[in-house]
Amino acid sequence: MPAPTASQIESIATGALQAAGIQGEDAPGLAKALAQVTAQALTLFLGQAQILPGIPAAAPPPPGSGSTVGPGMLLPPPAGGPGASQLEGPAQSALKAEGIQGENAGDLAKVIAASLAQAITLFAAQVKVAPGIAIAGFTTTSPGTLV
Repeated sequence: MPAPTASQIESIATGALQAAGIQGEDAPGLAKALAQVTAQALTLFLGQAQILPGIPAAAPPPPGSGSTVGPGMLLPPPAGGPGASQLEGPAQSALKAEGIQGENAGDLAKVIAASLAQAITLFAAQVKVAPGIAIAGFTTTSPGTLV
């Protein structure tokens, strides 16, 4: 499953900024920049996400077939997803591309990067891989779902 695109996220970012009372000539550009860096962060997360070993399974020998019977856990960032340092450059680039510059633009990029990294870390810590992944020959043979 691919990550959402920036265009899919932009209306959500625009709505969030409006709900927070953030307006002005740079508000649309800020929404676009937020959407861009969020899409990049999610793409990086999907490319780096890993499931930790140790999911309980019922696969009796000799065939070694069955399914997982317990939940699995995701590896948290930085190994299982982007950290703030990986997201700061894209955040700065996205802000600059939208004309958002000035004395505190770098600080804003750091805040965006840290917020996204923390959100991904919390997601990885709270979400589990659902039981029921098929096993054949002591190897998983079907995709899992997140719960």
